Amino acid sequence: MKIKSRALLSVLNSCVVILIRLIFKTTRLEYVGDSITRCPFADTGTDRYLYSVWHDSVIPPLFCGREHNGVALISQHRDADTIEAMLKAAGMGAIRGSTSRGGASAIKKLIHLAEGKHVVITPDGPRGPHHKMKSGIVFLASHSGRPVIPTAYTATSFWKFQGSWTSIWIPKPFSKVYYLVGQPISVPENLSREQLNDYTELVQEKMEDLERELKHLISDKTVEDIVSFKKAA
Repeated sequence: MKIKSRALLSVLNSCVVILIRLIFKTTRLEYVGDSITRCPFADTGTDRYLYSVWHDSVIPPLFCGREHNGVALISQHRDADTIEAMLKAAGMGAIRGSTSRGGASAIKKLIHLAEGKHVVITPDGPRGPHHKMKSGIVFLASHSGRPVIPTAYTATSFWKFQGSWTSIWIPKPFSKVYYLVGQPISVPENLSREQLNDYTELVQEKMEDLERELKHLISDKTVEDIVSFKKAA
């Protein structure tokens, strides 16, 4: 059932955001290695990045407990109205647009709208396949000069809600939520089609590497290379 009333949609999303925030107040946020220095809320000086976040992992970076210095790129489709309303309720900006339509002029518009802000992109959206990198984020990096930063998130315990082509997970109360932020990937200008595909595969590989690292982390209870949110705040 789709909700047509924007007022009702806003109220419902605010309620959902409040509930998730309450859950996150009970969790412990853990930043692996030096991940906390490259998050969207970190002091990165004048550097601005494109953050790659799988569609099913959008909740942890959105509710990280810090003021965001980024905006999310979301679809222009009407179905994204709900996502935009939730982002607004959670205190994060949103840009409606596409990295695959409109050519260079559309890219320039996106960068102008995101001036001074990092851009968070779900490269397997808006309709999948699940965890399959599309070339849009690399295309945007090539035209904007912004490096791509791969990310991965997991929790010791979480609920998973299955959608039409992917799921979305929310940590359970009192669980540990892990944040792993990779190194920036610089993308050259004026990529050929072959180079575009090569860099897309590279980002895909880095995202998968981070996912594997987090799975190993969860299974290895002796890992010490972690910075807790409370200690780093």
